[in-house]
Amino acid sequence: MMHWKMLATLLVAAGLFGQTPPNGGTTPDKPMTDSSSTIRNGRLIDEIRAFNTGVAVWWTGANGWLIKSGDCLMGTDLCLEQSDREIPSPVSAEELAPDIDILFITHEHGDHFEPETARILARKSDCLFVLPRNCLPAAREFGIPDKRIRMAVPRTPFSLPGVEVLPMRAIHGNPRFAVFVDANLEDCGYMITTGGTSLLQPGDTVLLEDHLFLKHVDVLFVSPTEHNTAIDRSVILINELEPDFIFPQHRDTFHVTSENRYWTTAWTHEVRTLLSKPLQERYHVLEMGGGMVIRAAR
Repeated sequence: MMHWKMLATLLVAAGLFGQTPPNGGTTPDKPMTDSSSTIRNGRLIDEIRAFNTGVAVWWTGANGWLIKSGDCLMGTDLCLEQSDREIPSPVSAEELAPDIDILFITHEHGDHFEPETARILARKSDCLFVLPRNCLPAAREFGIPDKRIRMAVPRTPFSLPGVEVLPMRAIHGNPRFAVFVDANLEDCGYMITTGGTSLLQPGDTVLLEDHLFLKHVDVLFVSPTEHNTAIDRSVILINELEPDFIFPQHRDTFHVTSENRYWTTAWTHEVRTLLSKPLQERYHVLEMGGGMVIRAAR
């Protein structure tokens, strides 16, 4: 594994260490020729419904992911209806409502626990909301019944039908790579294990030793933004975990301004450049609504 001093030297030499995020967005991967591993065609809700054997993921923007394991559909931090999105969501909360089983919320910020999406799913779905204690006031405001809430506590694992959940500590960052002055220690990331596949959604957090202690992660959702793991710490995390699939997130979703660029833009391709070739091949920059089969049916 690359020593951190060597990594810092490379980052400085490349002009990447300490930069502010770029103005523009990133370019998604071109569709791969292996149709068994990528999902690109048709209306997203139809793709999701048609996939019911194995494990697949789809990106809906920001930290929003849909995870299908067999017949179980899960989401993380879905913000599908937010008005300041630059690119509309590829699927609506109304479309998802009949199908979604579990929604994982990492923290209470509106781009993660989005009020309108939550209200629609509270009214029109039967999904279970997994969320930290600090989200309970908002959950009740959004009309989510207590019986449909499962409270997550960092480092306290629990089971749901067909799903093992390890809530992980998440400590929110801010500009200039600093820890947020109002960081809430009840915020969560999630290690989700389902269908023989482990998926890590860290949420909004700086790099923590908790992340480096993990023994194996099949799928890593990584946020290479100034207020999360940026470039160097994203590379450290990826090198330590060596996931089979790496998906950059927290990017290319909202209108970018000088005030919000520290969380609306990401060093997506700069991270890839610093990875070994084998890890670069596992690093996938999905287009909005793009998906990938993680584990095919046996």
